Amino acid sequence: MPLFSVVIPTYNRASLLEETLASVFAQTLTDHEVIVVDDGSTDGTLALLARYGERIRVLRQDNAGQGVARNLGIREARGEYVAFLDSDDLWPPWTLATFQRVLQEQGRPTLVMGRARSFQAPGELSDLESGPLVARSFADYLASAEANFIRTACAVAVRTEALRRVGGFSAKRISSEDYDLLYRLGVEPGFVFVESPVTLGYRQHPESSSRDLDRGYEGTLFLLSQERHGAYPGGSMRRRERLALLLFGLRHVTHWLLEHGRRRQALTLYARGLRFHRALPRWRYLLGFPPWALATSLRPRR
Repeated sequence: MPLFSVVIPTYNRASLLEETLASVFAQTLTDHEVIVVDDGSTDGTLALLARYGERIRVLRQDNAGQGVARNLGIREARGEYVAFLDSDDLWPPWTLATFQRVLQEQGRPTLVMGRARSFQAPGELSDLESGPLVARSFADYLASAEANFIRTACAVAVRTEALRRVGGFSAKRISSEDYDLLYRLGVEPGFVFVESPVTLGYRQHPESSSRDLDRGYEGTLFLLSQERHGAYPGGSMRRRERLALLLFGLRHVTHWLLEHGRRRQALTLYARGLRFHRALPRWRYLLGFPPWALATSLRPRR
């Protein structure tokens, strides 16, 4: 059994996938398998993957979205942990070795999350360095609610058994399926955030799913619905921690929508979050967001 199963979902990214795979094969730790899940690509993806032979396992499905593709990879994974990598992102050579060291030193936590560096051209990552290792340890993911760092399932390694037990990713085509997974893993024992070194190069380009305003809006509504219907673990004892995480994300998305002229969507999310903010008020946001939204609506259009 390998330590890691590297799961890479892809859809029509043949032009970028080769760079992503090169970063995996450049890892200093070789105790891993590589699984690429093709989500019904219509470009040259399959031809590209065929060139790698037995170095990778290729799984194929009809186009169903990134969450479904990742879940297929989870089902087929042979490793103790699954490390996720998107098909347009890059790992520095020390990523898996860093995760391995954390697992060894921190008693095999369920979840390890790394820090990302955004880039547009790969050369922007040339100044990254492999150390020193600086990591923050928590009893579980919810216990990190007040910690200040950027969270993403694009830069994580998760115990395979735990992923299967919580049901993997949502099948919905939303941009918050990673946060939904993290919340459902919320009370699994052991969470470590790696502050240093950087373990992911996160590519910024116009097709990045994180830039899809509608999916961000729908994803945030979905997370609120999940909390409202008790889909996340921890019960009433851990509710404040869940809300701290959920509402931080909601505030970010409402500002993002408003900055892009989506006033109605931003105000809808603001209103949907009020019942939760009553339990965990952030008065600067609660009192300041409505007049800011009104002011943006009165600005002359260019």
